Amino acid sequence: MSRTALRRNEQPAKERHTLRVVGNNEPAVEWTEYPRIKPGDYPAFCKRARWYWEPGFKRWTCILFFDVLTEGLQDTLGTIPMWFNGGAGERPRAGRRTLYFSAWVMANGGPPVRKDRLSASVFARRMARVRVADTSRGPAPYSVVREIIAWSTGGQAVNQSNSQGGHR
Repeated sequence: MSRTALRRNEQPAKERHTLRVVGNNEPAVEWTEYPRIKPGDYPAFCKRARWYWEPGFKRWTCILFFDVLTEGLQDTLGTIPMWFNGGAGERPRAGRRTLYFSAWVMANGGPPVRKDRLSASVFARRMARVRVADTSRGPAPYSVVREIIAWSTGGQAVNQSNSQGGHR
């Protein structure tokens, strides 16, 4: 059995690309539904953060996924995204005046010690207080995190390098 056939057979049925047909022999058009919650400030858990190349905008983008919680931290209201622009160069870039840099310094608990060490992992697996708002464009608004107000966990300058500074 070839590698391609093996991979195809290992996929769960729901991930296969099958064309469903509805009335008049037209294909069913699928779309991604994003959660929408009431705008405001909420506790949230950043479950994942990663950089990727966004071909539609031809730029690097960092996306954070927040599980937005009720005030009692008992229920999840939805997973809401937050995006940062990383420029259109060969690699993501975070200048001193970018939103990413400001958010990173707040999450890290201080400025970076090396210019090449602004990993998005500083945001992941941490509690924060976030400001949620609706998108302003498009025919179907959805909720996004507009601002990280404060981090509730971490923040002890977690991105420090021990290999710099010499021995005394």
